[in-house]
Amino acid sequence: MLRGLGTGLTLVSLSAVIHTIGLVLVADWLIKRRPTAEREFNIKRYTLQLTSVFAVIVLLHLVETLVWAAFYDLWSLFGDFETSWYFSLGSYTTIGYGDVVLPARWRMLGGLEGITGVLLCGLSTAFLFAIVNEMFASRARHRSWRSG
Repeated sequence: MLRGLGTGLTLVSLSAVIHTIGLVLVADWLIKRRPTAEREFNIKRYTLQLTSVFAVIVLLHLVETLVWAAFYDLWSLFGDFETSWYFSLGSYTTIGYGDVVLPARWRMLGGLEGITGVLLCGLSTAFLFAIVNEMFASRARHRSWRSG
């Protein structure tokens, strides 16, 4: 049990680091483009930026599930990598169909991966909310400058 807990916390930490680095890089990318976006409001630009952010966030989540799946596969906890990734996606998203389960001595990992997925999806949601909120504020500022 302690081995599973230690392994799980290591995987949780690695997932959090991957996600944090990814979001910081996306934030830096958006901040660099902010002066142009503020000066020249363009619905296409905002749509492209938001779509790009969505894509990067989905990729981050996929990478994180791949890390968990690689561990499952490395320790041969499932028959093949595809099943490992399938289980990982189900646990991370908390869907957990139950058609594939971890061996008894490793079963704690499924719950830890679920907690990780919930927290990192929440962080992604907060990040997206902040971006959309700033887009609305920017649009409002742009309108007031034009009408004022």
